[in-house]
Amino acid sequence: MVAKLVPGITVKNYGAAIAVACTYSILSWLFKGILVFLSFPLILVTFGLFHLVLNAFLLWVTDKILDSFEISSLGALMIGTLALTLGGTLVTLLLGN
Repeated sequence: MVAKLVPGITVKNYGAAIAVACTYSILSWLFKGILVFLSFPLILVTFGLFHLVLNAFLLWVTDKILDSFEISSLGALMIGTLALTLGGTLVTLLLGN
């Protein structure tokens, strides 16, 4: 959905979109806790906004891992990260923990 909304983010097909979702989820599951722990002072100082930087990093790594997913610019990465973070927060609020 983010690829449809944000110009500069392209996914080749539906199967690639599933691969992107799975790869991003696995990276987030494996590394997000460690990244949050290591950057906790920055998260505290920025009142949690540094989470956007962590999500952007994970999305960028996903782009580098998969050939069928491309982020063409830093602006597209930032807007895509914001959309992905807001969407994830909305799903969490609707479904609960």
